[in-house]
Amino acid sequence: MHHLRLLAIALLIALAPSTARAHFVWLERDPADGAVAAWFGEWADNVRETQDGYLKLIRAPRAFAVDGRELPVEVRHDRLVVATGSTSGDLRLSNLLYPEKGTTLVHYQAKLGRAGTTAQLPLELVPVAPGSDTFTLLLRGQPLADAGVILFTSAGWQRTFKTGADGRVTIETPWPGPAVLEVGHMEKIAGEHEGRAYEAIRHVATLTIAVPAR
Repeated sequence: MHHLRLLAIALLIALAPSTARAHFVWLERDPADGAVAAWFGEWADNVRETQDGYLKLIRAPRAFAVDGRELPVEVRHDRLVVATGSTSGDLRLSNLLYPEKGTTLVHYQAKLGRAGTTAQLPLELVPVAPGSDTFTLLLRGQPLADAGVILFTSAGWQRTFKTGADGRVTIETPWPGPAVLEVGHMEKIAGEHEGRAYEAIRHVATLTIAVPAR
């Protein structure tokens, strides 16, 4: 029964509309010691999965420094911990998931920080300038128009923004503290992953930012 529940949520995530709220991966930096962790769940409802539940779906996480160097990822019971060492700048994490049934590959992509202005993940929100509240949503380097971008704040407030024809979106961040931007997109592209064919890729991308006091 537990196995069937895991399969059900994987299929739900793979087939959900791009603006629907579902589980996603996001990165956080601990303000106390600077440690970076990745979580899987729902920010708005304070759901953080464990290995007893759906976290075990994130089986092959890969983390990257701003220079593209791969960083070690430790899988713990309730989170994934990225060994950043002395690394500075934006961090990224990627995980590919192929549900046991269906033909859609799910690609979770998480980014921490908005200092860099170039994309490294297939689907990524890139600030037009370091620290900017205006971003360009890029899909494989090309602007993605009319996409819903959901902002979740630490104050429990959320709002959906839309990208323009140029892929740009400007968000409002009324409260200081951490916030997460989430966007999903179904890419109708066929391919093969680990010997299995797929007909589409469901991208689920997040960006975690720190909103300063104003």
